Amino acid sequence: MADAQTWIGRGDANDKFDLQTIEAAVAPDASDLHAILRSAKISGLFRMRSEATQAAVRAQRSFKRLSAIAVFATAIATLTSGLLLYGAGAETGAAVAGLVRWVKDNHTAIAGIQVLALFLSAFVASMLASQNYIERWQGQRGRAELLRRQIFTEILTMAETKVPRLLPEPDPGNPIAQAFEFFRRYQHEMQITFYGEGSFRHTRIAVRLAWLTAILAGLAAITGVLGNFGGPALVASAFLGIAVPILLSAAQSWGAWSRGADKAAAYQKTKEALDTDFLNIDAVRTRAAIGDAAAVGAYVNKIHLIMATENEAWKPAARP
Repeated sequence: MADAQTWIGRGDANDKFDLQTIEAAVAPDASDLHAILRSAKISGLFRMRSEATQAAVRAQRSFKRLSAIAVFATAIATLTSGLLLYGAGAETGAAVAGLVRWVKDNHTAIAGIQVLALFLSAFVASMLASQNYIERWQGQRGRAELLRRQIFTEILTMAETKVPRLLPEPDPGNPIAQAFEFFRRYQHEMQITFYGEGSFRHTRIAVRLAWLTAILAGLAAITGVLGNFGGPALVASAFLGIAVPILLSAAQSWGAWSRGADKAAAYQKTKEALDTDFLNIDAVRTRAAIGDAAAVGAYVNKIHLIMATENEAWKPAARP
Protein backbone atom coordinates (compact mmCIF):
# COMPACT_ATOMS: atom_id res chain seq x y z
CA MET A 1 0.00 0.00 0.00
CA ALA A 2 1.17 3.56 -0.78
CA ASP A 3 2.70 4.94 2.44
CA ALA A 4 3.70 8.57 3.00
CA GLN A 5 5.82 7.56 6.01
CA THR A 6 8.00 5.43 3.73
CA TRP A 7 8.17 8.08 1.01
CA ILE A 8 9.24 10.86 3.37
CA GLY A 9 11.57 8.63 5.36
CA ARG A 10 12.95 8.74 8.87
CA GLY A 11 14.69 11.76 10.31
CA ASP A 12 18.45 11.91 9.90
CA ALA A 13 20.99 13.78 12.01
CA ASN A 14 22.32 15.34 8.79
CA ASP A 15 18.94 16.65 7.62
CA LYS A 16 18.95 20.26 6.43
CA PHE A 17 16.01 22.57 5.93
CA ASP A 18 17.00 23.27 2.35
CA LEU A 19 14.50 22.87 -0.49
CA GLN A 20 16.84 21.12 -2.95
CA THR A 21 18.15 18.76 -0.27
CA ILE A 22 14.61 17.92 0.84
CA GLU A 23 13.36 17.27 -2.69
CA ALA A 24 16.30 14.93 -3.29
CA ALA A 25 15.58 13.02 -0.05
CA VAL A 26 11.81 12.61 -0.51
CA ALA A 27 10.78 9.72 -2.76
CA PRO A 28 9.23 10.66 -6.14
CA ASP A 29 6.12 8.66 -5.14
CA ALA A 30 5.16 11.57 -2.85
CA SER A 31 4.03 13.41 -5.98
CA ASP A 32 1.51 15.66 -4.22
CA LEU A 33 4.13 16.90 -1.78
CA HIS A 34 6.66 17.46 -4.56
CA ALA A 35 4.10 19.51 -6.49
CA ILE A 36 3.45 21.64 -3.40
CA LEU A 37 7.17 22.13 -2.73
CA ARG A 38 7.71 23.27 -6.33
CA SER A 39 4.90 25.82 -6.14
CA ALA A 40 5.88 29.49 -6.34
CA LYS A 41 4.58 30.20 -2.85
CA ILE A 42 6.46 27.45 -1.01
CA SER A 43 9.70 27.82 -2.98
CA GLY A 44 9.50 31.57 -2.41
CA LEU A 45 9.04 31.10 1.34
CA PHE A 46 12.06 28.80 1.41
CA ARG A 47 14.13 31.43 -0.40
CA MET A 48 13.00 34.21 1.96
CA ARG A 49 13.75 32.07 5.01
CA SER A 50 17.21 31.22 3.68
CA GLU A 51 18.00 34.92 3.20
CA ALA A 52 16.78 35.78 6.71
CA THR A 53 18.80 32.91 8.21
CA GLN A 54 21.98 33.99 6.45
CA ALA A 55 21.49 37.60 7.59
CA ALA A 56 20.93 36.43 11.19
CA VAL A 57 24.07 34.26 11.09
CA ARG A 58 26.18 37.15 9.80
CA ALA A 59 24.89 39.51 12.50
CA GLN A 60 25.33 36.84 15.19
CA ARG A 61 28.92 36.11 14.20
CA SER A 62 29.78 39.81 14.10
CA PHE A 63 28.20 40.42 17.51
CA LYS A 64 29.88 37.46 19.21
CA ARG A 65 33.27 38.17 17.63
CA LEU A 66 33.22 41.87 18.52
CA SER A 67 31.92 41.18 22.04
CA ALA A 68 34.79 38.77 22.68
CA ILE A 69 37.30 41.29 21.33
CA ALA A 70 35.85 44.03 23.56
CA VAL A 71 36.06 41.86 26.69
CA PHE A 72 39.63 40.73 26.14
CA ALA A 73 40.91 44.07 24.80
CA THR A 74 39.63 45.69 27.99
CA ALA A 75 41.38 43.01 30.05
CA ILE A 76 44.67 43.59 28.23
CA ALA A 77 44.36 47.35 28.63
CA THR A 78 43.75 46.93 32.35
CA LEU A 79 46.71 44.55 32.68
CA THR A 80 49.12 46.88 30.90
CA SER A 81 47.87 49.82 32.98
CA GLY A 82 48.65 47.87 36.14
CA LEU A 83 52.10 46.99 34.87
CA LEU A 84 52.85 50.62 34.03
CA LEU A 85 51.80 51.60 37.54
CA TYR A 86 54.29 49.08 38.91
CA GLY A 87 56.94 50.54 36.62
CA ALA A 88 56.34 53.97 38.11
CA GLY A 89 57.44 52.67 41.54
CA ALA A 90 60.91 52.73 43.03
CA GLU A 91 63.20 49.74 42.79
CA THR A 92 64.97 50.12 46.13
CA GLY A 93 63.20 48.31 48.91
CA ALA A 94 60.32 47.31 46.71
CA ALA A 95 59.15 43.72 47.03
CA VAL A 96 58.57 43.65 43.30
CA ALA A 97 61.88 45.23 42.27
CA GLY A 98 62.44 42.68 39.53
CA LEU A 99 59.09 43.37 37.95
CA VAL A 100 59.59 47.12 38.26
CA ARG A 101 62.89 46.89 36.40
CA TRP A 102 61.38 44.67 33.70
CA VAL A 103 58.49 47.10 33.16
CA LYS A 104 60.87 50.07 32.96
CA ASP A 105 63.03 48.24 30.42
CA ASN A 106 59.98 47.47 28.28
CA HIS A 107 57.96 50.61 29.03
CA THR A 108 57.55 51.67 25.39
CA ALA A 109 56.28 48.26 24.23
CA ILE A 110 53.88 47.93 27.17
CA ALA A 111 52.56 51.45 26.63
CA GLY A 112 52.07 50.69 22.94
CA ILE A 113 50.07 47.55 23.76
CA GLN A 114 48.00 49.56 26.24
CA VAL A 115 47.16 52.23 23.66
CA LEU A 116 46.32 49.60 21.03
CA ALA A 117 44.08 47.68 23.45
CA LEU A 118 42.29 50.85 24.55
CA PHE A 119 41.76 51.90 20.94
CA LEU A 120 40.51 48.44 19.99
CA SER A 121 38.14 48.29 22.97
CA ALA A 122 36.72 51.75 22.21
CA PHE A 123 36.43 51.04 18.47
CA VAL A 124 34.64 47.73 19.02
CA ALA A 125 32.30 49.29 21.59
CA SER A 126 31.43 51.99 19.06
CA MET A 127 30.80 49.40 16.36
CA LEU A 128 28.52 47.38 18.64
CA ALA A 129 26.57 50.51 19.57
CA SER A 130 26.23 51.87 16.03
CA GLN A 131 25.60 48.73 13.98
CA ASN A 132 22.83 47.24 16.15
CA TYR A 133 24.10 43.71 15.55
CA ILE A 134 22.05 42.20 18.34
CA GLU A 135 18.82 43.80 17.10
CA ARG A 136 19.56 42.70 13.53
CA TRP A 137 20.41 39.21 14.74
CA GLN A 138 17.23 38.89 16.79
CA GLY A 139 15.06 40.43 14.11
CA GLN A 140 16.32 38.24 11.27
CA ARG A 141 16.33 35.12 13.43
CA GLY A 142 12.74 35.79 14.48
CA ARG A 143 11.76 36.37 10.86
CA ALA A 144 13.46 33.13 9.78
CA GLU A 145 11.65 31.16 12.50
CA LEU A 146 8.31 32.72 11.53
CA LEU A 147 8.86 31.86 7.86
CA ARG A 148 9.85 28.32 8.79
CA ARG A 149 6.58 27.82 10.66
CA GLN A 150 4.66 29.46 7.82
CA ILE A 151 6.10 26.99 5.32
CA PHE A 152 4.62 24.02 7.17
CA THR A 153 1.29 25.75 7.73
CA GLU A 154 1.01 26.62 4.04
CA ILE A 155 1.96 23.10 2.95
CA LEU A 156 -0.82 21.66 5.13
CA THR A 157 -3.30 24.23 3.80
CA MET A 158 -2.40 23.37 0.20
CA ALA A 159 -2.65 19.65 0.95
CA GLU A 160 -6.10 20.22 2.47
CA THR A 161 -7.37 21.61 -0.84
CA LYS A 162 -6.60 18.20 -2.36
CA VAL A 163 -8.49 16.37 0.41
CA PRO A 164 -11.42 18.70 1.27
CA ARG A 165 -13.25 16.13 3.39
CA LEU A 166 -12.56 13.04 5.48
CA LEU A 167 -11.84 9.90 3.48
CA PRO A 168 -14.22 6.93 3.85
CA GLU A 169 -11.24 4.56 4.11
CA PRO A 170 -7.70 5.15 5.42
CA ASP A 171 -5.20 6.11 2.73
CA PRO A 172 -1.72 6.53 4.27
CA GLY A 173 -0.47 8.03 1.00
CA ASN A 174 -2.98 10.86 0.68
CA PRO A 175 -1.77 14.52 0.48
CA ILE A 176 -2.65 15.23 4.14
CA ALA A 177 -0.59 12.21 5.21
CA GLN A 178 2.29 13.43 3.05
CA ALA A 179 2.13 16.90 4.62
CA PHE A 180 2.02 15.32 8.08
CA GLU A 181 5.03 13.08 7.49
CA PHE A 182 6.92 16.02 6.00
CA PHE A 183 6.29 18.01 9.18
CA ARG A 184 7.17 15.03 11.34
CA ARG A 185 10.61 14.65 9.73
CA TYR A 186 11.62 18.19 8.84
CA GLN A 187 10.20 20.00 11.83
CA HIS A 188 9.42 17.79 14.81
CA GLU A 189 12.30 15.33 14.52
CA MET A 190 14.74 17.97 13.27
CA GLN A 191 13.94 20.24 16.21
CA ILE A 192 14.42 17.40 18.69
CA THR A 193 17.90 16.92 17.22
CA PHE A 194 18.58 20.67 17.24
CA TYR A 195 17.63 21.20 20.88
CA GLY A 196 19.45 18.06 21.99
CA GLU A 197 22.66 19.16 20.30
CA GLY A 198 22.19 22.71 21.58
CA SER A 199 21.78 21.52 25.17
CA PHE A 200 24.96 19.45 24.90
CA ARG A 201 26.91 22.30 23.30
CA HIS A 202 25.92 24.93 25.88
CA THR A 203 26.53 22.50 28.75
CA ARG A 204 30.05 21.90 27.45
CA ILE A 205 30.70 25.65 27.16
CA ALA A 206 29.39 26.25 30.68
CA VAL A 207 31.57 23.46 32.11
CA ARG A 208 34.69 24.78 30.35
CA LEU A 209 34.07 28.30 31.64
CA ALA A 210 33.48 26.93 35.14
CA TRP A 211 36.78 25.06 35.03
CA LEU A 212 38.59 28.13 33.71
CA THR A 213 37.23 30.44 36.41
CA ALA A 214 37.95 27.83 39.10
CA ILE A 215 41.56 27.45 37.92
CA LEU A 216 42.03 31.22 37.78
CA ALA A 217 40.48 31.64 41.23
CA GLY A 218 42.81 28.98 42.64
CA LEU A 219 45.79 30.59 40.91
CA ALA A 220 44.85 33.96 42.39
CA ALA A 221 44.82 32.38 45.84
CA ILE A 222 48.39 31.06 45.57
CA THR A 223 50.07 34.06 43.89
CA GLY A 224 50.88 35.57 47.29
CA VAL A 225 52.59 32.37 48.39
CA LEU A 226 54.94 32.44 45.41
CA GLY A 227 56.47 35.69 46.64
CA ASN A 228 57.87 33.93 49.69
CA PHE A 229 60.32 32.02 47.48
CA GLY A 230 62.03 35.22 46.29
CA GLY A 231 63.94 35.67 43.03
CA PRO A 232 62.04 34.89 39.81
CA ALA A 233 59.13 33.55 41.86
CA LEU A 234 58.73 37.00 43.41
CA VAL A 235 58.52 38.61 39.97
CA ALA A 236 56.03 35.97 38.84
CA SER A 237 53.96 36.54 41.96
CA ALA A 238 53.82 40.29 41.36
CA PHE A 239 52.84 39.82 37.71
CA LEU A 240 50.21 37.20 38.46
CA GLY A 241 48.83 39.42 41.18
CA ILE A 242 47.80 41.80 38.43
CA ALA A 243 47.06 39.40 35.58
CA VAL A 244 45.03 36.66 37.25
CA PRO A 245 42.27 38.85 38.77
CA ILE A 246 41.89 40.63 35.42
CA LEU A 247 41.63 37.35 33.48
CA LEU A 248 39.24 36.00 36.10
CA SER A 249 37.03 39.06 35.71
CA ALA A 250 37.09 38.70 31.90
CA ALA A 251 36.14 35.00 32.11
CA GLN A 252 33.33 35.75 34.54
CA SER A 253 32.06 38.56 32.30
CA TRP A 254 32.03 36.24 29.28
CA GLY A 255 30.27 33.55 31.30
CA ALA A 256 27.64 36.01 32.51
CA TRP A 257 27.00 37.13 28.93
CA SER A 258 26.87 33.66 27.37
CA ARG A 259 24.67 32.16 30.14
CA GLY A 260 25.61 28.68 28.94
CA ALA A 261 24.05 26.78 31.86
CA ASP A 262 20.74 28.65 31.53
CA LYS A 263 20.60 28.05 27.79
CA ALA A 264 21.45 24.37 28.20
CA ALA A 265 18.58 23.99 30.69
CA ALA A 266 16.14 25.83 28.38
CA TYR A 267 17.16 23.70 25.39
CA GLN A 268 16.82 20.50 27.39
CA LYS A 269 13.38 21.51 28.65
CA THR A 270 12.21 22.21 25.08
CA LYS A 271 13.64 18.92 23.83
CA GLU A 272 11.81 17.02 26.57
CA ALA A 273 8.52 18.70 25.61
CA LEU A 274 9.04 17.77 21.95
CA ASP A 275 10.00 14.20 22.92
CA THR A 276 6.82 13.87 24.98
CA ASP A 277 4.59 14.97 22.11
CA PHE A 278 6.38 12.60 19.75
CA LEU A 279 5.10 9.69 21.86
CA ASN A 280 1.62 10.35 20.41
CA ILE A 281 2.75 10.46 16.80
CA ASP A 282 0.91 7.25 15.84
CA ALA A 283 -2.45 8.68 16.88
CA VAL A 284 -1.92 11.71 14.66
CA ARG A 285 -0.73 9.48 11.81
CA THR A 286 -3.97 7.52 12.04
CA ARG A 287 -6.00 10.72 11.67
CA ALA A 288 -3.79 11.89 8.79
CA ALA A 289 -4.52 8.63 6.95
CA ILE A 290 -8.21 9.58 6.69
CA GLY A 291 -7.40 13.16 5.68
CA ASP A 292 -8.17 14.80 9.02
CA ALA A 293 -6.47 18.15 8.40
CA ALA A 294 -7.84 19.57 11.66
CA ALA A 295 -6.08 16.91 13.76
CA VAL A 296 -2.82 17.38 11.88
CA GLY A 297 -3.19 21.15 12.19
CA ALA A 298 -3.63 20.87 15.96
CA TYR A 299 -0.47 18.78 16.15
CA VAL A 300 1.44 21.31 14.02
CA ASN A 301 0.25 24.22 16.15
CA LYS A 302 1.21 22.50 19.39
CA ILE A 303 4.78 21.88 18.23
CA HIS A 304 5.06 25.42 16.93
CA LEU A 305 3.83 26.79 20.25
CA ILE A 306 6.61 24.92 22.09
CA MET A 307 9.21 26.34 19.71
CA ALA A 308 7.78 29.87 19.78
CA THR A 309 7.75 29.87 23.59
CA GLU A 310 11.44 28.93 23.73
CA ASN A 311 12.34 31.48 21.03
CA GLU A 312 10.56 34.33 22.81
CA ALA A 313 12.10 33.42 26.18
CA TRP A 314 15.62 33.95 24.84
CA LYS A 315 15.12 37.23 22.96
CA PRO A 316 16.35 39.36 25.87
CA ALA A 317 19.37 37.11 26.31
CA ALA A 318 20.48 37.33 22.68
CA ARG A 319 20.60 33.58 22.27
CA PRO A 320 23.07 32.33 19.74
